[in-house]
Amino acid sequence: MRTFRSDNNAGMTPEAMRAIADANGGHAVGYGDDEITTQAVAAFKKLFGPSCSVFFVATGTGANTLAVASLTEPWQRVLCHVHSHWNDDESTAPERITHCRTAPLHPSSGDGSKLTLGDIERAGAQGRGDVHQPGPGVLTISNSTEFGTVYTPDEMTDLCNAAHKYGYRVHVDGSRFANAVASIIKKTGESDAGKVCRALTIEAGVDALSFGGTKNGLAMGEAIVFFSQGDGAAYKRATMSLPHHRKGTGHLLSKHRFVSAPFAHTLKDGSWLRHATHANDMAYRLSEGMRNVGATVRFPTEANGVFVELAKRTHDMLVSRGHRYYPFGDVSWNVYRFMCSFDTEMEEIETLIKDVIAARH
Repeated sequence: MRTFRSDNNAGMTPEAMRAIADANGGHAVGYGDDEITTQAVAAFKKLFGPSCSVFFVATGTGANTLAVASLTEPWQRVLCHVHSHWNDDESTAPERITHCRTAPLHPSSGDGSKLTLGDIERAGAQGRGDVHQPGPGVLTISNSTEFGTVYTPDEMTDLCNAAHKYGYRVHVDGSRFANAVASIIKKTGESDAGKVCRALTIEAGVDALSFGGTKNGLAMGEAIVFFSQGDGAAYKRATMSLPHHRKGTGHLLSKHRFVSAPFAHTLKDGSWLRHATHANDMAYRLSEGMRNVGATVRFPTEANGVFVELAKRTHDMLVSRGHRYYPFGDVSWNVYRFMCSFDTEMEEIETLIKDVIAARH
């Protein structure tokens, strides 16, 4: 039975499977010096512009921590949302890899799903600037967020400007970046995916992006994309450091083409965006269905996650009928996360909604 636990639980898209099968013919140079990896890098440059640098790693935790490590020194700190993946779900990997202090921020306004300009201003103004306190390092932001909302290009620009003002570089945890792009396209009607990608990253002032593949139907693998900002010094340092960090932490895959091939294939044929759009659309339908039966959806549904307040009786009955999903956020919220993926079907949503109705009566 497919569930709404996580888009990580879904299998591979047909395009990703075909890419791996196609890459399996014959021999290829290992460790990233193969033609398929070159094609994958070219596909990223087509989306984000020719001046970016691209590196592939095995996991999202690896992508996030290695990207940030390449942008920081061990005596600095990393700002993040209190419920970010960086703070809640990476265990101690951020500290072990970067040696930086993690400084979680509690959003002070809005629905709590996003950090705001004021949050960054207040955090950036803290500290005396001497050796007795950690220095400014990186602001890491998830887009789409852990609560299924999406930062707009204008919001990203404001956050990046504030971060850079106080000496922080900006990293985006884009494990669901495809869903963020699909969301912006739906809102704006913009047909050029590359234009949206650039507006959310390099044009906004982002220094590094972890571009997710696993949650969008790939078997494994994420891409780290660096962008040159300001005088280019952070970019130069990061692109020189990352290969050594990657090798030293065991993230340089020998049969590299099997990680890069699905990116090359799905970026070229556009299926990365089609599948993310489908996942988002299913989440919109689920969110609408929940609201129609009187359930409270705590956050706006802008990507592929729906966050619903459930009474214990309703939750217990849904679980008894085989539905699976996660509790999320502060325990006092009584909120549960339902994630849609590239293979979510309308029938699954209809069944869930029917069981919610039955449980509430």
